[in-house]
Amino acid sequence: MESMTGYTEERFSYNSFELKIAIRSLNNRYLDVITKSGVYIRPLEDEIRELVRQYFKRGRIEVYIDIRFVSYEKQKITVNKDAIMEIIRELQPLSAMAPITMDGILRIPGLVDVTFNEEGFSEDERRFILDALRKVLEKLKKVRIQEGEKIREYIKKRLAIIKREKKNIEKIFMSEKDRIREEIERKIREMSVDVDEERILQEASIMAIRYDISEEISRIDFHINHFKKSIDEGGKKLDFIAQEILREANTINSKTLNPEITKHAIAIKTTVEEIREQVHNLE
Repeated sequence: MESMTGYTEERFSYNSFELKIAIRSLNNRYLDVITKSGVYIRPLEDEIRELVRQYFKRGRIEVYIDIRFVSYEKQKITVNKDAIMEIIRELQPLSAMAPITMDGILRIPGLVDVTFNEEGFSEDERRFILDALRKVLEKLKKVRIQEGEKIREYIKKRLAIIKREKKNIEKIFMSEKDRIREEIERKIREMSVDVDEERILQEASIMAIRYDISEEISRIDFHINHFKKSIDEGGKKLDFIAQEILREANTINSKTLNPEITKHAIAIKTTVEEIREQVHNLE
């Protein structure tokens, strides 16, 4: 079982640059890979996406790669000298009020442009970056599995609650089943003076079926067992089974005349919704 949520980051050093790789994983119906890595990593984006697909099937995977060069051999620096000289001339009359420094001038946007040179990364550098990314993806995979195991334990506890509430419903229903039938027979007799006994019993049986929740109780048991067997088959299937349990609880709620059964059916519905919230986090 694997969660779709998680976060991890690592730092790496190479001869000419330093890397910081951070990956965030969020819920999503499908696999959606987002790279936010700037101009230097852009030539590697297709390989990055393909690498992510090798590790994950679902989720929004946001990959952040920050690269800091320790030398300028990979960078092309363009300085707008004419603009700098023009700014200095314009500011010169104001120099008595405040000193003019090159550091301050270079902070003005557009004066210095740093771009990636045309050579790009060497094969060794490219391999280093992708290997570093692979290590972070493996770490994120472990984080998602750990989160998935927490969800597994959470779901197991909620399934136990549903089973307990189902037993409460079953106990109440079995204890009052005969009483409901007798009550229906009594009311029919009160309304029908000239109806024979066989017809009364027949009508009572038909009406009793409307309030019979035996099948719903049995199906809840079936769905709980199905859920347990399918717990490693992914969030979509588990969500479908949870909806089936919810449907049975709703049917019980609509059939019963007993407020105690209604209370336990509502408890099942609430617990199922809690399970579904967690199931939506699963891959």
